[in-house]
Amino acid sequence: MEAQKIESELLAFLSREVFAPELVVTPETDLVSLGFDSMSLVRVLVWIETNYGMWIPESEITGDAIRDLRTLSATVARLLHEA
Repeated sequence: MEAQKIESELLAFLSREVFAPELVVTPETDLVSLGFDSMSLVRVLVWIETNYGMWIPESEITGDAIRDLRTLSATVARLLHEA
């Protein structure tokens, strides 16, 4: 699966389920600055597991990997291709 498709699906999920509707989220938005916290991360990880059948290993969950939607999507795409 391509990172761009994952990015689009994650963006829709975050906009609908994680962030307040009035917040503008783009692929480059700093997620933490919008209030992304540990509970948000768990929701995203569960969503990824449900939709892509893969749990992101703890070693991959770094500040860089979850900095923004673009890097998170690229991480997911890479791990899917490695599986």
